[in-house]
Amino acid sequence: MDTAAVSSGNLMNIQMADDEDVFEKLIAPVERQMMRTIWRVVRHDQMAEDTLQETLAVIWEKRNRVRKHPNPRALILKICLDCAYDALRKKKRQNRLQGEVKSAAAGVLTRNDASHNLEKKHVESEILRSIGRLSRNQAVAVLMRIVQEQSYETIAEVMGCSQATARIHVLRGRKRLSRWLAPLYYSSYEESKNG
Repeated sequence: MDTAAVSSGNLMNIQMADDEDVFEKLIAPVERQMMRTIWRVVRHDQMAEDTLQETLAVIWEKRNRVRKHPNPRALILKICLDCAYDALRKKKRQNRLQGEVKSAAAGVLTRNDASHNLEKKHVESEILRSIGRLSRNQAVAVLMRIVQEQSYETIAEVMGCSQATARIHVLRGRKRLSRWLAPLYYSSYEESKNG
């Protein structure tokens, strides 16, 4: 019998038992408090439930650190707060982006249908052309984040990079797009004011 295989199998069983222990001993006793902590920040039931799921994923990724922490309960609640504030920031960014899109669309929509259709095609082609000018990583990250509304974790997995790198790609891509598309937005805004 292969002793290395037996001992690695035992190690895996021990690790799985330890992982189950994290939930049973650390998370289960404070799960209600976790939800209350998150809800107090986000103040929305569905958003709180989604944030709790994201929090559990973060805790699972950091389970060894949580297990070794001198006060695991405090660390778990800190992770809850961090995830709740991240969720609020994400919602704020989405609302701001939607507001910008609606504002730009409102300027375009005030014109008659014929000019509106022509302008809409021009705007769409300009946006696609601008995205095409981005580096491949920035274009993929921006499309996944803004159009598909994917999490940074998902973007990082797809791109094979860290979440921090994914955030940088999105940030740089959005800055470049904002700079390139600003004249288009302002000309549309001026025409709607004057028209």
